[in-house]
Amino acid sequence: MKPRIIAAMAARAAAMAFVLVAIAATAIQFRHGDRKPAEGSTASPAAVDADPLRAELARCQILGEAGAHDAGCLHAWADNRRRFLGGGTRPSEPSSVEMFPSARPSPNVVTGARPLDQPTPKDER
Repeated sequence: MKPRIIAAMAARAAAMAFVLVAIAATAIQFRHGDRKPAEGSTASPAAVDADPLRAELARCQILGEAGAHDAGCLHAWADNRRRFLGGGTRPSEPSSVEMFPSARPSPNVVTGARPLDQPTPKDER
């Protein structure tokens, strides 16, 4: 009688094949490495030359941890945050936003009345 391949054995074989392929892909990647920067890289030399802030941020990136103590880097990071986040209102300041400007307000909102399906507490009767 020939042994039949059961589902557990097939699943085990597929898992081992997957692991072997992953190990081979990792070994190939380590052997060849990433020799060229990815396309569409944000730190292209032309972009750094055109924008002095990007040039300063690139210099700070090269400095590593020393950039945290460099006054130029601190100023560049603050400018970058301002540029990215914008100079509008701060999140801590409330701003009024009308969600549905064309809709009429509900009578419950204006008068403070309770919805009809909500029972009135006994002490308010």
